[in-house]
Amino acid sequence: MKQIRFLFVISLLGFASSNFGTNELTADPLETHPIEISIKQKSPGKFELELFLPKDFGFQMEAPHRIFLSGTEGLKVLNADLKLKGPVHHKKPEYFEYLKPLTFQVEGKGKLQLDAKLFYCNFVKNICIPAKVNKSFSI
Repeated sequence: MKQIRFLFVISLLGFASSNFGTNELTADPLETHPIEISIKQKSPGKFELELFLPKDFGFQMEAPHRIFLSGTEGLKVLNADLKLKGPVHHKKPEYFEYLKPLTFQVEGKGKLQLDAKLFYCNFVKNICIPAKVNKSFSI
């Protein structure tokens, strides 16, 4: 009787592990996101950083967004206003309708490194996702 119980437990464990292995759920990597980023020079040493999302997406207003800018290869970031701002979404008041450009000032030439964690939502799928953004720009 003990052998039957032992075999039953082993076969049950094998069934459970094979089922979980084949039906494993995977999430998209944090690096894949719909956020578009552009940088525009407004005057010598002064730039604007713009963040865009497609239609039916929005940035959460109260989320703990983090954006860091750093310079390499001779570029130095002097100051930056990196707080997300914009009008309230007309249909979803917990989101921005769009984001106003973020301003920053640099000195020298080199590479600008953007590292950020931004929270956005897909209104169609009704899900919110953190996006890890790492991008480098030549200035």
